[in-house]
Amino acid sequence: MKYVIIDLAISRDEYMKYYRGQAMQISVRARDGRIVRLPASIMRQFISFSGLRGSFAVYYDDHGRLQQIDRLS
Repeated sequence: MKYVIIDLAISRDEYMKYYRGQAMQISVRARDGRIVRLPASIMRQFISFSGLRGSFAVYYDDHGRLQQIDRLS
């Protein structure tokens, strides 16, 4: 399966925009330079009191569809 590595540092207040539906996607530049767009709802499982922080492996299929996300750190 193909994957990219992303690093996120989104404050709790900023993430609340996604949670309330004011923003539907998170756009981030992967370590290899590609722009990755993810549905904000898929990242809820990783949110903490301080926000959304860490490195993640984003797995996708041959059509670019999201398959899985794993926290790396």
